[in-house]
Amino acid sequence: MNIKYKVPGTLWLCFALFFGAQAQTSPVKSMGEVTNAAVEGQQVKITTKNAYALISVYTPSVIRVRIDKKELGKDFSYAIIAKPQQTKTSITQTDSEIQVVTDSLRLTISKKPFAVSFFTLDGKVINQDETGLTTSWVNDAVATYKKMQDGERFVGLGEKTGPLDRRGNGYTNWNSDVFGYSTGADPLYATIPFYIGIHHDLNYGIFMDNTWQSDFNFGASNNRFSSFGARGGEMDYYFIYHKNVADIITSYTALTGRMQLPPLWSLGYQQNRYSYYPDTEVYRIAQTLREKKIPADGITLDIHYMDKYKVFTWDKTRFPDPVKMNSRLKEMGFKTTLIVDPGIKVEPGYGVYERGLKDDIFIKYNDNTNYTGEVWPGWCNFPDFTSAKGRNWWQDEI
Repeated sequence: MNIKYKVPGTLWLCFALFFGAQAQTSPVKSMGEVTNAAVEGQQVKITTKNAYALISVYTPSVIRVRIDKKELGKDFSYAIIAKPQQTKTSITQTDSEIQVVTDSLRLTISKKPFAVSFFTLDGKVINQDETGLTTSWVNDAVATYKKMQDGERFVGLGEKTGPLDRRGNGYTNWNSDVFGYSTGADPLYATIPFYIGIHHDLNYGIFMDNTWQSDFNFGASNNRFSSFGARGGEMDYYFIYHKNVADIITSYTALTGRMQLPPLWSLGYQQNRYSYYPDTEVYRIAQTLREKKIPADGITLDIHYMDKYKVFTWDKTRFPDPVKMNSRLKEMGFKTTLIVDPGIKVEPGYGVYERGLKDDIFIKYNDNTNYTGEVWPGWCNFPDFTSAKGRNWWQDEI
C-alpha cells in the first residue's frame, strides 16, 4: 500500500527544484557554498552564501545540525532535555571540506556547495546529503534531502498507517483528531519526528526538532532520495549512529527524556471501547471477562462517564457512586482508567473552568484573550501545557 505524498509539503520543494516553471512562482533557495567556517570547541559555525549552520557534537554517536536562512536564534526546544557531553573530538578543515571525527563516526562537511555526509571510522557511508539538493527552501518551507542507499529501509514516525517499512511512502505530521480513520489516512493523532534508516548492516537515527507542520518522504514517487522538512522554522536535526538499533533508541530517548517505569499491571490487557455506560454495563463487562477466564488487568472508561462531557466530573445518573464502583472493580482485580480531555468547557459556575480563569492558565490569542475551540462539551478553553503554570494546574486538577 502506498500513501500518496502531499504536494504542498517537501515533495513540492523537490518538484520546484527539478522543474523551472514551478520555481518561477515559488523560488527555491539552496544553501550555496560555504563562505566562512569557525571551530568553537565541539562546534563548527558555518556561514554559506544563503544560510547559516551550526554543527554540534553531543556525544561520540550524536551530532546535531542546525540550519536557517537567517542567523540562528536562541537555542530552545520543547522536546530536548539533553545537553552536549564533553566529547573527544577532532575537527580539521581544508579549502574544500571540514572533517569532524569522534570515537564513533566521521562527519564530512563539503564546502562547494555545503553538504554533510556521515561515515563509519573505516569509511563506509552511513548517511549523506543528496548532491545538489542538501538543505533548501521554498519560501519559508525548509527540507533536507538525503541520498537513498541501495536497499535502504526506513522505520519509525510512531503512530502511522502503512507498512512497517516506510520506504516508498510519504507522511505528514500535524496532530489531528481522525475518528474512525482508514488504513491509508494521514496525518493522525501524534507527531513523532524520528525514524531509523537501515542499509548494508548499518543503522542510524534522525530526530527532527521542529514544531511546524512537517513532512517525511521516504522515496515517495522517486527512488533517488529521502527527505524531511517543515513548513516553517529552522532545520534542526540530530543524527545518531550506533551499530545496533537498541543503542540508537537509547540515545534518542536520552535526548528527549524517558517516561517513568510504568506499573506492571499497565502492561496487561486493558478492556476498552467507545464507550461503557452506565456502571451496570461496566460491571457486566468485568464479570464476563472473569467468567470466561480472559486475562485482563484494567478497564477504561471513555467520555460518557462525565457530566455532559465536562472533564473532572461524573454523570451522577449513569455513575451514582464512582468510589463504590472502583472498589468493586478493584476487588475483582481490575484497575480503572478514566479518559481526560484538555478541553475545559466555557461555562460560568463550572468549577474547573472558574479555577482555570482565576489561575490564568489558558492558551491565548495574540490580543491576550483566551483561545476558544469547539470539542465534545461545546466551546472550550485549553490549558497552556507549554508553561509550567499550566502543567502544574492540570496536575493539581487530576
